[in-house]
Amino acid sequence: MRTLIAAIGILLATATGAAAADPICIALIEEPAAPGASAADHGDAGFRLGLDYATSGTNKVRGRPVALSVVEEPGTAYRDGADIAVAFGPSETVLAMLPAASAAQRLLLVAEARASVVAGSNHYVVSTAASADQLARAEALALARPELNLFVAAEDTRDGADTVAALKQALGRHADTGFFVGARLVPPSTADVGSLLSTDFEGLHDLHGGRTLLAIWQDAASPIPSIAAAGPDRFGIRLAYLGPLAPNAPLPAVGFDGITSYFHSFPHNRVNDWLVAAWRRRFHAYPDGSAAEGMTAALALVAALKAAPSTETEALIGALEGLRFATPKGAMVIRKEDHQALQVLYQFRNEPAPRGAPMLEHQFSIAELSAAEPK
Repeated sequence: MRTLIAAIGILLATATGAAAADPICIALIEEPAAPGASAADHGDAGFRLGLDYATSGTNKVRGRPVALSVVEEPGTAYRDGADIAVAFGPSETVLAMLPAASAAQRLLLVAEARASVVAGSNHYVVSTAASADQLARAEALALARPELNLFVAAEDTRDGADTVAALKQALGRHADTGFFVGARLVPPSTADVGSLLSTDFEGLHDLHGGRTLLAIWQDAASPIPSIAAAGPDRFGIRLAYLGPLAPNAPLPAVGFDGITSYFHSFPHNRVNDWLVAAWRRRFHAYPDGSAAEGMTAALALVAALKAAPSTETEALIGALEGLRFATPKGAMVIRKEDHQALQVLYQFRNEPAPRGAPMLEHQFSIAELSAAEPK
């Protein structure tokens, strides 16, 4: 009898150990043919580095290994038993995932998509990316001056259109931020953006007051050189930019102001120092915004996995709601009401002479951006 009891005890202990070692399965959604596919590659690498940082190199959370799989079809992320899905790439990719997340009742973590409808539209979605609303509020604050006439050019994507709409609303809330004159949505494949916009220069030229043309882009290949080559300065038009910055090439020798969610030299904190050093060791380059966003998503997820009593979806969502966590950009907090991560954004200036790097003008804090939010 004692032998039998001992044997049963060994079996139970073995079973318990096996259960405890079951992997936490995470599906990384990366569409290779989608716009921004190269950025998704950097997001993937940033996510994996984030796991390494958050787990101190063990790739385990609470004794369980983390198993990653790459999924190219958004609708299939949960078919192979993934506990969680992480979406890289633009809002079109994420919006295609929403029905699958609802049907599976599983967590979908959004790493990069801007569209404001992404966060808050689905109980199972949490976004650590900077939203169109946040970016628009920062841009409105940066541009604010009386009698400003603003024309906007943006990529003809869901992210571009949403950011334009959010900016128009942000400018309309404040009488001292100028006038929204109009916008043009540019096909992402357009090679010569400047020629396409040249017909809009004359319309701005006839207006009284300051004149600014703002390019809203999500591709790191900025259209600013092409726009500058078309000669907007002949009409007294200043250039501005909202979007990612390429960290491993000098910025164009064009004067412009901008808003971005990340540039490797802007944040000063331990997490960013680690990311920059790790990225340089591995890739012999500086990390871009996609890398930082990928790492941020991983840090949020590991923090939630450590705080939640289980990997059940509702437990994870409960842990993410109100979560405060450290990222390469500094501390973030995920708002409970709409599952959107609140974060800092950066205003910078690029001088006409080649400098090789943008100059940080101002860091918009969470408090500043929240104060500019409609009540």
